[in-house]
Amino acid sequence: MYDRTYQNKTLSFEPSGGLLNASLVMADRETDTFWSIMTGTAIAGKLKGTPLRELSVAQKMKWKDWVSRYPNTLVLSINGREDVGRNPYARYFSSGKGYRGMEAKDRRLKTKEPVFAFTWKGRKYAVPHKKIRNGVSFQLDNAYIFLYRPRKARMFASTVAYVSRSSTFLLENGKWKHEGSGCVFAPDVGEFQGSQACPDRLKGFDTFWYIWSLTHPDTQILQ
Repeated sequence: MYDRTYQNKTLSFEPSGGLLNASLVMADRETDTFWSIMTGTAIAGKLKGTPLRELSVAQKMKWKDWVSRYPNTLVLSINGREDVGRNPYARYFSSGKGYRGMEAKDRRLKTKEPVFAFTWKGRKYAVPHKKIRNGVSFQLDNAYIFLYRPRKARMFASTVAYVSRSSTFLLENGKWKHEGSGCVFAPDVGEFQGSQACPDRLKGFDTFWYIWSLTHPDTQILQ
């Protein structure tokens, strides 16, 4: 998710109809600039080269889980209809091939391997979903990264990601704990809780390996 504000003006985004390595390219109505969601940067138009500010607030989950947490949620409809009985992406998700037969050039992972991808200090990283089940912690430079996915999480569910510049994350008695603040991770809500000094969210998103690696061929895989 990205901030729509640029130089104190709010941009109105809409699908451009184009794709970059099978990932969506948006266009804003105010400047007719084209923006890649995979790079978070304008790739053509008046604001070409301008970065978007990434926000670490997006969540993907099943409807039943969302509505149980937020029972007053409104559903966006078109002409009073919601097409909830059909998944137009079912065939795509069940296939081992990429969009229109695209494949990953980087063979370290399979083309459709689900990964959590992020940028840290200008470098690109990816972690396979299967390595994140029940939580995992990495050290990058002088920072500590915590990633979490429930063992039986659906592929489309969001990875929970945190970063700490002060201390590591430890697994104690089956619970993840941030050593510096003492905050304990609550899997049911996907948050560290316990004090105001809990670690910060890490920006990043879930995607397929071929989409990320074709856009960022210099990616380091964290195992």
